[in-house]
Amino acid sequence: MRAFEQARFADGRADSLDWMERAAQGVFETLLKRFSGERALVVCGGGNNGGDGFALLRMLLESGRTADGVLLADPEKLKGDAKTNYLRALQAGAAFSPELTQAALSNCGVVVDALFGTGLSRPLEGKYRTAAEAVCACKKPVVAVDMPSGVSAATGEILGTAVQADVTVTFEFCKRGQLLFPGRALCGEVVVWPLSGERTDEGDVFLLEKQDAADLLPPRAMDSHKGKNGRALLCTGSTHYTGAALMCTGAALRAGAGLVTAAVPGALKQAFSLLPEASAVPVCAGGDWDEAACENAAALLADKSAVCIGCGVGEGNILPLIARALETRLPLVLDADALNQLSLGGRDLLERLHPNVVLTPHPAEMARLSGLSMREVLRDPVETARKTAMQWNCVVLLKGATSCISNGETVRLNVTGNPGLAKGGSGDVLSGVITALLSQGLDAFGAASAGAYLLGASADTALELLGTRFLMARDVIDAVRQTIERLS
Repeated sequence: MRAFEQARFADGRADSLDWMERAAQGVFETLLKRFSGERALVVCGGGNNGGDGFALLRMLLESGRTADGVLLADPEKLKGDAKTNYLRALQAGAAFSPELTQAALSNCGVVVDALFGTGLSRPLEGKYRTAAEAVCACKKPVVAVDMPSGVSAATGEILGTAVQADVTVTFEFCKRGQLLFPGRALCGEVVVWPLSGERTDEGDVFLLEKQDAADLLPPRAMDSHKGKNGRALLCTGSTHYTGAALMCTGAALRAGAGLVTAAVPGALKQAFSLLPEASAVPVCAGGDWDEAACENAAALLADKSAVCIGCGVGEGNILPLIARALETRLPLVLDADALNQLSLGGRDLLERLHPNVVLTPHPAEMARLSGLSMREVLRDPVETARKTAMQWNCVVLLKGATSCISNGETVRLNVTGNPGLAKGGSGDVLSGVITALLSQGLDAFGAASAGAYLLGASADTALELLGTRFLMARDVIDAVRQTIERLS
């Protein structure tokens, strides 16, 4: 957003004061739509976010609404557009209290947080921290201007303390901090208000939306047949993780792979009577992966379109199989125990990754793989995904409530899904879906992106019938069909 507006201010395509007016108009119309008739209390800081608040207060008063102002900054130090709008507000009859009082909070119907926006880079302190805490405690609806004060627009980090908003009116684009936790939880409903009227693909971080996923999914020709729709090989399962093998395989089938082969330890063969559409090939006599199992599974690579290794394989050494799969340059998903083994004894294999490989770590797995701390991973998952994808020359899907998918240059953020996915099996379903999409011809970045969207959107579909406590991973598999139909 900074680059977008600075470029337009510099060449005269936009005027900063005009954009501040348009921003205030967006908040004004949001207030009228959601809180019509409520007395507004506009709490302002001294920067451009406060300037939006001054313009908003003027609009409210000029339209005959009742509204009060609070200015926590020194009015003598206001500059630029903020000062201009402060003076305009005074001319419209606005009065500003120098402090936020309990009486003012009690007397209002809605609070507008115009303290700090996207420029905040340090923790809230002193009167600003006190004000943010008072707004949170007042139990009144809160509308945040651009960002809830105290939330980093870049990372979603809470800077000391932060305002909990019911609605956040942001301008032109969503900000990263509105999509990444914990900031995402503090924004409430995010309303994106346009300022320029332009459509642009500038930038390198994008929010995955329904049309994006629809555009990524491969069309099905009328003369499709099972071979044409991809041959997926899933190397999965072990004695204690039969369910992982079944869910990964079931998801690959549901996501459209034409032929699905599950390479599994022999002890799991009987369980696959539940999935007669898949071909279950035993690669060893027992229930755990060993050198012979890796060799037998590697023999199945020859005619495949895409491969997945790792879901539920346990502690049996599968590094030889990963090495063989990498040699083929086939599209490859590495998940779960494959990632654990790469981090423990197969770090040399990270140097052999290629652009057709998708890694799907959760934050703890990413910490082990990258050598970062969990705190570092969670503090900036966007850059963690980007930098590790660039370092390893592959696609990284860093899983979370907001998943970050990167090919080393661009990052896509996926926000579909719900807490029902926070259960065992969800990652196995995701790996199966991505492998199916790879087998149908999507590139690794597209398959990882569409797969993340489909998993979350299918969980949302299942949630329509089941609460988050009752939703299971296999319910998500059942909902994949409905989700794809909605995208068509």
